[in-house]
Amino acid sequence: MSINTLDNGPYVRAIGWIHKQDHSVRVASHSKWADLENPIDFSDTGDYRIKDIATTTCSTDIPLSVMRSSGVARARSAAKGTVFAALLGKQLLETVSDKENYHGNRVGMAVASNSAITPIAWEFETVGLIKGWDKTDTLLLPSSIPSSITTQISATLDTHAAAISFQDGAFGVCAAIEYAHLSFIHQRSDYFLIIGAEEICPVQCNALAALDDQRPWLDGAAGLMLARVPNSENDWQLAFCGNLAEGTAYTLPEDWTDAAILKIEIKSSATLFTSPLVPYALHHLFMSAASKAVLNYRLPGKGNYVLGFTQRNSQS
Repeated sequence: MSINTLDNGPYVRAIGWIHKQDHSVRVASHSKWADLENPIDFSDTGDYRIKDIATTTCSTDIPLSVMRSSGVARARSAAKGTVFAALLGKQLLETVSDKENYHGNRVGMAVASNSAITPIAWEFETVGLIKGWDKTDTLLLPSSIPSSITTQISATLDTHAAAISFQDGAFGVCAAIEYAHLSFIHQRSDYFLIIGAEEICPVQCNALAALDDQRPWLDGAAGLMLARVPNSENDWQLAFCGNLAEGTAYTLPEDWTDAAILKIEIKSSATLFTSPLVPYALHHLFMSAASKAVLNYRLPGKGNYVLGFTQRNSQS
């Protein structure tokens, strides 16, 4: 694929994430982005690290009160990633739900996750194979379906324009942003909620360790609220995007020579624990960019995903 220039790309209305230590939600629109403390450090060499490494050494235990506050039906049998994403989605939705003519039928949703359902499926399958299928908790089975995280959150938040799940971690979030663009230009929605959700699972962490993969273990959810029309003169708008084959070179337009560029490069082809990276990276970019920002995410064997954003007040 080539890089596609967009004349009417979506606008980033809000960014947010789950604070793992207390399960609180941190969400802000453009004017308040400086109030968000990004938990990820991005380097100029393509690496990234979690600032508080203690939060990534074990899985998260969610109190029952937090599960209930998520609004997810049968939350105790749902994936933790579903609870994280529902808590975050609620707050992101509040940044637009007070707008005139808002309706849940005009709100789309996409969730990317590679790990959220694994503990659920692992528990169900292990009990079935070892103790017998009559000993399994049948309430776990619906939550082990890859698309369950999106449908459960859509039902919780009462949104109905679209509910679609993506794999491929951060690549899935980038693809979801493109999907939101198509939804907007075809007048299928006015807002689009995009979330990357992950859950630390010992079996997957052990697999990464066996492969000598030292990537950070991201646990929780991070997301974006996209809008079809701008909210202010300072809104960031998607200007171009593309998923380039590995080894394919690309050149930025001449008037993008001053763009802030963030490169993220994963050392192996596994996409595990990467889906929340895109919202974190965009927050980092928007805070440091003057008027143009480019995210270049590379995964061996899968190529480069390139997203370019510009502020409305910088356009001619």
